[in-house]
Amino acid sequence: MGAVVAALAAGCAVAAVFLSGGAARPDRPDLEVALVAAALVLAALLTFGKSKGAKISAVVLAAGATGWAIYCLSADLGSGTPGVSTAVLAVAAIVSLVATGLPRPVRWWLAVPLVVVLAAGTVTAVTVVPTLAVRSTTAVAIAAPALADRVVPSPWTWTSPTKVLDVVAAGAGVAVAGTGGEVTSLDGPTGAVRWTYARPGAHVRALVPTPDRLLLLAVHAPGDGGTDRHHLAVLDAFTGEPVRETLIEDVHGADPVAPTSTVLPSLANLGDDNFRVDALDLRGGNQRWSWQAPEGCVSPFALPASGRDVVLAPLLCQDRLSVLGLDERTGTPRWEHRLPVTRPSDEKADYYLRSAPGGGTVSLTLRYAGLATGANTDVVLDAATGTIVSTMDPRAPKRITLGPVAVSERDENGKVTSATLDGGMAVDLAACPDRRAHATTPTAYLRLCASPGGGMVLHRQELDGSAPSTLPIGWPPPTETTVGLLTGRARHALVPAPGALVAARDGDAPVVGFPAG
Repeated sequence: MGAVVAALAAGCAVAAVFLSGGAARPDRPDLEVALVAAALVLAALLTFGKSKGAKISAVVLAAGATGWAIYCLSADLGSGTPGVSTAVLAVAAIVSLVATGLPRPVRWWLAVPLVVVLAAGTVTAVTVVPTLAVRSTTAVAIAAPALADRVVPSPWTWTSPTKVLDVVAAGAGVAVAGTGGEVTSLDGPTGAVRWTYARPGAHVRALVPTPDRLLLLAVHAPGDGGTDRHHLAVLDAFTGEPVRETLIEDVHGADPVAPTSTVLPSLANLGDDNFRVDALDLRGGNQRWSWQAPEGCVSPFALPASGRDVVLAPLLCQDRLSVLGLDERTGTPRWEHRLPVTRPSDEKADYYLRSAPGGGTVSLTLRYAGLATGANTDVVLDAATGTIVSTMDPRAPKRITLGPVAVSERDENGKVTSATLDGGMAVDLAACPDRRAHATTPTAYLRLCASPGGGMVLHRQELDGSAPSTLPIGWPPPTETTVGLLTGRARHALVPAPGALVAARDGDAPVVGFPAG
C-alpha cells in the first residue's frame, strides 16, 4: 500500500508540472518543478523494490525532493506572484516522503489517511495558496464624486507607509502605488483610505484605470524581477475586489497598459514588421477578438493606445498609411484615418498615438517618407467617430493627455518657449518658470511650480482670463533622487480626480488633496 500511495503522490507531482506557476514561474514545464517531479517518480518506483537499499534510496530521494519543493514554494510566495504548481508539488512531496518512510508492509488504515491528506492538500494548495500572497481590505461601493475643478484651499494629506510610486484617478478618488507591492485607494473628498491591495515582495510595474475609471489595472512583477511575465489584477476601483487575475507580457519602461472600458489590447509579433492586435476581456478574462492587417498590408509596431471604446491600430498598405479605430467589443474597424501613399518606402513608418483622460479624443502623429502630402499627419480625432477635432502644428504638438483642454507647446533645446491653450489663450510661462507637473480642467490650466526657496505651489491660470491664484503645498525637501513615477520620468504628478485635485511626489512625501469646492 505504501508503494501505491507513493505512486499517487508522484502522479500529483507530474500534474504539478503542467499547472500554472504564476508570474514567478511563467514557463510550463518549469525546470525545477520538473526535476522534483522526476525525483518523486523515481522514489515511487524504488518503493516497489524489495531490497533494503531500494527502500533507503527511495527515502533519500523523497527527502531531497521535499526539501527542494518547500524551498521553491517559499521562493514563489516571497516573490508576491505565486502560482499553484509549487504548492501542489510540495504537498505531493511531503506525502511521498511519509509513504516511502513507513515500515513495510503498510496497513490500509495507514495508507487511506495519506491518500485523504494528498487529496485534501492538493485541493487546498490550488484554492488557498495563491491567496496567501495577497494582503487586502475592501470597501462598499459608493457613487463617484465629480472630477475636481475648483477646490478649497485647505488640503488633506495622506502619508503612505511605503514610498510612493504613482497616483492615478480611479473610483471615488485616487489610487496610490507604493513600494512593496502596495496599492491604496483614497477617498477624494476626505483622503481617507477606502481599500488596499498588496502583494508583499512584488513590485508594482503599472497602475492604470480604465477610461471610465470603474476598473483599475494593477500589474505586479515578481520580487526578483527575473521573468518575462507579470501578474495582472483587474480590481473594482470602488471596492478593491479583484474582478479578474491573469498573466501578461513583461511591462516596463515606457510600455503602457492601454485599456478601453472593456478590453485590454496587446500586440503579437507576426514577423516582417507586422503585428496582430489581441483583445483580452477585462471582466471575463477570455480573449474577445484578434485583428490583423488585411492581405497586402501590414500593421507596424506602435505602443498600444485606446479611446474610451476603441482600440487604435496602425495600418500600412501600398496606397495608404492609416490608423484604424477598432470597436472594443468586436474588433471590427469603426473608422479609418487615411493618408495617401504615392510610393512605397523602405523607411520605417512611425506612429505616435495618445489618448486623453476619459478616452474621448485621441491624437495621432504619423511619419512616413512615401506620403503624398503632409496634410493631416498631426491631428486630434474624436475617438468614437474618427472625425478630425483639430490639427496640430508639428513644431508645437498638443498635449491631450493633460485633461479636457489640450496644451500646444513649442520648445527649443528642451525648453518650452511658448504655449497655447485650446481656444487660443497664451500660457503665462513667467508665472511658473520651474514647472514640475501640469494638468487641465474645464476651466483652468494647473501647474505644480517649484519656488526659488525650495517650496512648491499649485498655480491656477483661469481659461476665462480672470486673475490667477496659487496654493502652497507643504512638502519636505526631497531626500533622494529616483527615476520618477511609473507613468513617466517626472517625479511629480498633478491629478484632477473624483472629489479632489491631488498632488504627489515620488518617494516618502505625503499625498496632498485639495477637495472640490
